[in-house]
Parts: sequence; C-alpha cells; structure tokens
Amino acid sequence: MDIRKELFKNQDIKYREFHKNIVPNVDEEKIIGVRIPVQREIAKMAYLENAENKCEYLEEIMVYGFSLSYKKCSAEEHMEDLKSFVPMIDNWAVCDSCCSSFKFTKKYRSEMHDFILSYIGKGEYETRFAVVMLMDYYLTDEYIDEVLGIISSIDSEYYYVNMALSWAVQAAFVKHREKTLKLIKSKVLKPEVQNKAIQKIRDSYRVSDEDKALLLNYKL
Repeated sequence: MDIRKELFKNQDIKYREFHKNIVPNVDEEKIIGVRIPVQREIAKMAYLENAENKCEYLEEIMVYGFSLSYKKCSAEEHMEDLKSFVPMIDNWAVCDSCCSSFKFTKKYRSEMHDFILSYIGKGEYETRFAVVMLMDYYLTDEYIDEVLGIISSIDSEYYYVNMALSWAVQAAFVKHREKTLKLIKSKVLKPEVQNKAIQKIRDSYRVSDEDKALLLNYKL
C-alpha cells in the first residue's frame, strides 16, 4: 500500500484546521488532517503489508509509531524500533498518541526501564516521551516511589516537558493518592508544574470534592 496516498484519501479538511491549531510548532503544510482511529487502521494495514513510509508528514510519523505497537517481538527489538522513532517526535500529539499505543511496555517493564529513563534531559520531546511512558506504564506499586522521585527531580524550561510532568502528577494522584499528596505538600515541584498539576487534579471527576478543596492550600 501507498501510505501517503491512503492518508490523503482519508483527509478531513475540518479536522486539519482544528489539528493545526493544537500543534502550533508543526508546519501546517506537513499536516494532512486524518483522524486518529483512521490513522490506526492505516498503520495496521501498513504493518501487515510491510509498507514503506517516508515519514515526512505528521500523520506519516504517527502511522510509523502506531505500526510499531503491532509488532510481536523481544524487548530488545522494541527498543531498537524506538531508537528510530523517538528522534522523529517533534510535537506533543505524536508523542502522547504513540506512547499510549506502546502497550508492549507492560510486558517488558523491567527490561525497558533504563532505556526509557535514558531519554530524560536529551531534549524537549525526548524528555516528554520518557515522562509520558512513565506515566502510562510505571505508575504501579513497584515503581511509584521512583517515578515520583523522577518527576520531582526534573528541572526543565521546556513547556511541553512541564505540562507532561503536571499531567503525570495528576495521573499519579488518582492511582496513589497518599504518596502523591505527600509530594504536592512538599512543594518541591516547580510552580508551573505544581499549579498545573493541582488544576488538572481538580478537573478530574475521579477526585473527591474534599481533596479538590484541600489541594488549593498547596498552590505556589
């Protein structure tokens, strides 16, 4: 199959106009405008057919990322694939959508642990990749203390890193309230991370009204 041709065949102009506004750092000429469920279907077909992908348009990069999630292989092979993919990430949409598809990480948490951490500090989207992967797959009883420690240790000036950190704190609070509340109470997070995390937690329907009111005491 011709991936680019398939993407343009499924182009949605209205969605393109919407999408280019939420990824402002991406050249709009490199956005086709294809909805995520359609991209996933194209990725599945591309994987099954071993189709060539030029990875020039945003959606081509996304399809490449999605296609990696269909592979049944060893942790080492998954990591080799990610070594090729991660440098292509240049916006939050590709990062977050593809990370959520890498569910093979659940099977290989211990094997992939150091590999994921190695991206912290390498750049804005490399670091965001690591934070989102930790949020998606390592908020477990075994890893929560380490993850919260990592979150509190990252001192970044990058907007999309700090937004990922606040999102991760919100997700951690829902799953591990006491430990995450302790982190928030310590006020060691950067103000932009702490305050955005509190906002995100307060926006969650999975958090009690009592906790939402409590958290206001810890805004910086």
